[in-house]
Amino acid sequence: MTKNNQQQNQQKQKQKHAQMLGANITDTELAQELGSLQQQLAQLEQNVSQLGMSQQQGGQAQQGSQMNQGINQLKQQIQQFSSQSQQQMQQTDQQIQQNIQQAVQQLNQALQGIQTNQAMNQMSQALQQAQQSFSQQGQQGQQGQQGQQNQQNQQALQ
Repeated sequence: MTKNNQQQNQQKQKQKHAQMLGANITDTELAQELGSLQQQLAQLEQNVSQLGMSQQQGGQAQQGSQMNQGINQLKQQIQQFSSQSQQQMQQTDQQIQQNIQQAVQQLNQALQGIQTNQAMNQMSQALQQAQQSFSQQGQQGQQGQQGQQNQQNQQALQ
């Protein structure tokens, strides 16, 4: 029933009630009125049940939207966790690369130190060889001078 029909029926019933209160009512009219009231009551019950069903559907729709919100929140949490994990992995990778670079630099420094030590050892050996050769030449020179003096002394004696 539409609202207009309901309003018209209500007005008619009010008029009937007013007439009945002012006049003698027969059993037939009373029975008709009772039947009309029962019909209206059945209509009201049907309307209430339909309203309950629509509220249930509304509640289900609300539950559905709440579930969707929950799912969206879970998706956001998963995305956040994923992005945080990726950031941590990238940071770890960067740290590993930095550690490797530092180790390579230290190895290069150690290698340079070894090469410097080798060069210094070679220089030291060269200096020792030079000193030995100088001392040998000096000894030979002294021997030569002594030999010359000996010859000169022998010549002077003669």
